[in-house]
Parts: sequence; structure tokens; C-alpha cells
Amino acid sequence: MTDLMEKTDPLARQTKKAAQLLVASARHSYDPMVDIDWEAPLEEGKWFLAEKRCSLYGTELWDTLSLEQKILVSREELASSVAMGVWTEHILLHLVSRYVYKRDVSTPQVQFALTEVADEVRHMIMFAKLVEKIGSEIYPTPEKTLKSGLVLKTFAPVPALWALILLTEEFFDRFQREQANDETLQPVVRSVARIHVVEEARHISFARTELERFVPTLSSFKLDLLRKFLANVVKSMREGRYNPLIYQRAGLDPKVAIAQAKASPYAKENAAYGAERIAAYYKKIGLIGGSSEKVWREAGWIS
Repeated sequence: MTDLMEKTDPLARQTKKAAQLLVASARHSYDPMVDIDWEAPLEEGKWFLAEKRCSLYGTELWDTLSLEQKILVSREELASSVAMGVWTEHILLHLVSRYVYKRDVSTPQVQFALTEVADEVRHMIMFAKLVEKIGSEIYPTPEKTLKSGLVLKTFAPVPALWALILLTEEFFDRFQREQANDETLQPVVRSVARIHVVEEARHISFARTELERFVPTLSSFKLDLLRKFLANVVKSMREGRYNPLIYQRAGLDPKVAIAQAKASPYAKENAAYGAERIAAYYKKIGLIGGSSEKVWREAGWIS
């Protein structure tokens, strides 16, 4: 009877999933301040981001750089992506806090959401420590992004919350799973990736159950708005990929570097790699369609 209820009642399925994730959180959570060896020295000659994932890889400019310069670019690209991760985690913890505000704290859903807030706070600190450890500096959040974030965290509807969580976390999780197992990378980068992958897997699972409950209830108008919102997030993430400060800090001409990075034969390949799982899932549940699909395609997130 219970199994039948879960198949026909999305709320029952979500409640069971939240209870399972609470148990998993208790068993498999980390304290980055303790579980990462921040005192270990960086290893000479190791990358901060896999060479094939660097924006300039495969360009004429890349071929002119020394190994040391290439590794420096990889460091700055990692630091820039981590800064985007910090902003995203900050927005998400605000949105999740809104989600729990009027709900019963005794339910597994709310208790897991609170656990997720705690995870995100630790991740923000972990990312900041990583930037410091690798010898870079925090990348400032663009003013336009800061302003849009204020609106987003205050007024975004619940379905947009879980859709945003899933979009960003699935995309970055794709690369971090690769990083965790890449022995050409600095050990501290791999350690951070391992912790983030384990804990974000729970967030991804919960966000999926939430979306599968909410999306079917949306009107055509609201579904279209959500599709357009997600397409704008994709567009923003693509633009953030080519932060001029990355190339400036690496000692390159930003205009030349950005032009070549955008024309790289690997640009869309890397974008499609990161978006492979989330794009397939969003197509399946109806969150890619209509005019929004063109934006995903232009960004290289779908072919």
C-alpha cells in the first residue's frame, strides 16, 4: 500500500525522499575546516582546472603560452568559477530559507531543507578557503548580478527556486565529478570537489523530487515564464565564463583572450558536457521548450 501511495502521491514520495536524505546527511557530511588539509603545500606542475576545460584550450593564443602561463590561467579560471559558486550558494540558502519559513519544521522536507542551508554555508567558506589556498583572490560579483540577486532571493517563486538549484548544481557537479578523479589536478582542488560532489548529490536529488511535484501543477503561462527564467540563467552563466579579470590576472590581453576563447572549437563541447544531464532532464519534464530552447542552443548547452 505504501509503495502504491508513493507512486500516485508526489508529496508522499517527496516525504520519503527527504527522510532518506536526512539519514544520508547524518552519515556522510563533512567539515571542510577539518577534513581538508589546508596546510599541505601545492604541488609543482599540477593544474587547478583540467587543461581541456580551460576556455583558451585549442586556440592559437593557448599554443603560444608556456606551461606555467597555462597553469596560471587554469588557476584564475578555477577561482572565477568558485566565485560564481559562492554567489550561487548564497542565493540558494536565501531561497531555501524562504521555502521553510511558513512550513512545519517537524516535517522531513523542512528538516532536510535546513540541513541544506547548513551545507551551503560550509561550502561558501570552503570555496573562499580554496581561493586563498591556490594563491588567487576572490572575484567580485558584477554589480548587475548583485542587483538581480537581490530581486531573485526576495521574490522568486518556489518552482523557480528548485529549478535554479538543480540547474546550477547539476552543471557544476558534472565537472567536479571529473575533478575529484583527475590526478593531474592539485590535491586540494580534488579534495574540495569530492566533498562538494557528495553533499550536492543530496541537494540534487531533493530538488528533482520538488520539481516533479511542482512542474505538473503550473499553468502554461507560468511554465513559459519559468522556461524563460532558466534560459536567462543559462545565458548569464555563459557570459560569466569569460570574465575579463581572469585573463587580466593571468597577464593576458582580455579582449584578445575573450575573442579567442569564444571562438574555441572546444567552447560548445565543454558547455554541452556540463549541461548533458540537466538538459536531458529539463526536456523530459518540460522546462526546455518554446523560445527558451533557442537560448540553450546558442549557449551550446544543447545541440
